[in-house]
Amino acid sequence: MNQDEFVAKAKEQLDVWNAEVKKMQAEAEKMQAQGQAKLKEQLAQVEEQRKQVQSQLEKASEANVQAWSDLQSGAKDAWSAMEKSMTEARKRYSGD
Repeated sequence: MNQDEFVAKAKEQLDVWNAEVKKMQAEAEKMQAQGQAKLKEQLAQVEEQRKQVQSQLEKASEANVQAWSDLQSGAKDAWSAMEKSMTEARKRYSGD
């Protein structure tokens, strides 16, 4: 996958995650206090991961060919962390 394809795919997935987080935030407002607090804590972690992914994408989209390889590795790490955070948030959201 080349640089432009990677950035485009990652931005598309980030948009999906952003929409999902907004939905979970709205649902958290309806939950009882204990469940709400746990979900909000998880969503705060997701938001931090989202910011890291966004930062890596911005760097990746501006990188020259030499820097691209290094940035791709960092972006993949941020991506994996974001996927893990989203999985945990989904578990809390669904009550598992």
